[in-house]
Amino acid sequence: MINCIWFVVGALGLLQISPSLAMSLFGDDPVRVNFCCPDGEMLRLRISKDQLLGSWSYHMAECVRRKGAKNTLEGMEVSFLDSKNNQTEVKRKLAKLDNKMPKCGRGLQISALNFNQTNLYANGTSQLKPSVSIELRQYNESVTDARQGNVYMDGKPVCDDGWDRNAARVACRELGFADGEPTVGSQYGNVEDDMAMDEISCRGDESSLYECDYTSLDDCGGAEGAGVVCSDTDGSTVSVDLSGKLVLRAEEVDTEDYCLAETWELADGNLYESYQTVPYRLDGFDGTLALSCDQCMEEVVCFYVRSFLENFGAKVWDENVQISGGDGDFFINNIVRIVDKNGDNEVNLEEFKSKIDEYLTIAFNILDRDDDGSIDEVLTNESIKEYSLEFFEQLLKIVVEYFDSNEDESISTADFISEFKRSDRNEDGKVTIYELTGLSLINLPAPLYTAYTLLDENQDEILTLDEMLSFLRRTFTIIDKNADCYINLKEIVAALGESGLKEDFQLGVTLIGQQYLTLAKYFVDGFIAKADTNEDTKVTLAEILKFPDFSFIDRSIQIALSMGYPNGPTFAYLTGENRYTRRGSWREGGDRAVVVWLTTLNTFLDNPVYQSAPAQCGLAGQ
Repeated sequence: MINCIWFVVGALGLLQISPSLAMSLFGDDPVRVNFCCPDGEMLRLRISKDQLLGSWSYHMAECVRRKGAKNTLEGMEVSFLDSKNNQTEVKRKLAKLDNKMPKCGRGLQISALNFNQTNLYANGTSQLKPSVSIELRQYNESVTDARQGNVYMDGKPVCDDGWDRNAARVACRELGFADGEPTVGSQYGNVEDDMAMDEISCRGDESSLYECDYTSLDDCGGAEGAGVVCSDTDGSTVSVDLSGKLVLRAEEVDTEDYCLAETWELADGNLYESYQTVPYRLDGFDGTLALSCDQCMEEVVCFYVRSFLENFGAKVWDENVQISGGDGDFFINNIVRIVDKNGDNEVNLEEFKSKIDEYLTIAFNILDRDDDGSIDEVLTNESIKEYSLEFFEQLLKIVVEYFDSNEDESISTADFISEFKRSDRNEDGKVTIYELTGLSLINLPAPLYTAYTLLDENQDEILTLDEMLSFLRRTFTIIDKNADCYINLKEIVAALGESGLKEDFQLGVTLIGQQYLTLAKYFVDGFIAKADTNEDTKVTLAEILKFPDFSFIDRSIQIALSMGYPNGPTFAYLTGENRYTRRGSWREGGDRAVVVWLTTLNTFLDNPVYQSAPAQCGLAGQ
């Protein structure tokens, strides 16, 4: 009898234990994840406008009390990816690790999962049937079962204006594939001028390109055909693997860094118009949401690097964020040339950020005068008001690296041949300065010609890096009166005064210099103070690269726009456009200013230092 009683008590006890414990006891091997909200609460999403980007996005998530709200995800049997077994899907039950949401600033990321939907693309086979409206052509020939080509809708090509990864995904799925990458510029041969679509804009979940926003009126030519490279692997699928990691297209998110929610609501007061523009709309979706942080959006440096890339429009492929060289764009080709590390003639976010980090590291090392791995000394010294020879040398090397298209460590018209080729009058493949400007260098004003002869020592119209460094070091030596390898505004004005610049002009240079140096000191001091996130009074390179305070950047931009405008009256005085000068003498004032500056330059360049060995400080002797 006692044994029976204990059996009943034990059975009742098992009925009371949590599903998670029950699964553990009976060997169901559950997958543990964080749930966003506990029972009795529901996830609320708030949409707001990003002041930096000017676009609407999900910027806040919170749990709010709702009567009857219950989490039914725990214990639910769903499909998970088995990364150790060719990404096949296996059935497991969900278990709660904790109730915890990731703490995101501007980088809140919403991903949609549908655990109850069968993967249409498992094992690389698509179950979609291709549409009869769409086809791929290569060099104007229709290719049966093609995976790549220019896209045609009902016999007409699609223009590449607005063509991006979302549009390519829709096109490839309409063709019967799982996913695809976009191509632009009629990569598979020129197309007809009569386009079926222009300015296309897709969300990525449409079943046909005709469901995307587009216009039938186009201004496209035959070299602007949109194309695709399709694949059987659905890169847009968001899933959870057996370890509990969230698997996104471009990354894996650790279990502790995301949460799941099965029910949600939009905060009251969110405008319908703004909801239509968010990156991922939830209308009509009845699956599970995963909340995580886009780490790049949480860091100022990464955010601006990605924004910079995205400004190239059609040359950016959504999550991949990459630009390609070889399209004749001088600016983009030079970026790709100096940033591309793997030789694929493309630059992605990782490569571009790595280059920016390299530049920031150079600046950091210059500011770190005591070599202790921290630039906290900037708050107490004159680093922002005085600049070293090393700073100017590194800056010059960066500029030369960018414009040196033929990589011969020099700057000449040959580096701009793609831009200047129409000026090659004798068609010898070279463009001289005379051909470009119609002006012989010797006809320049004497001080300017002297500057050229000192800079281009052998006068071959090629400015080598060594020639430019030599000129820079001599100029620096003239200004650096105390020979400490740093120059400041006072020394610059003094050097101009010794070269004959009039006192009123010296005053103008001082006023303008003080304005910008004071602003620079204010911004840099504020940035460094905010960057010390662990409050140990040390500001490391890692803290600079991961600087998170966007509110400081927002305020600084507003201050710079308001106070950074040039001092109009002072600038006008230095250029001879003094508003208080008699009307008829404005032209005379301008001529007078030109004479003052050219005379000062002539005296400055006549300094015997330009005929001696360059300075030997900073990097000068290396």
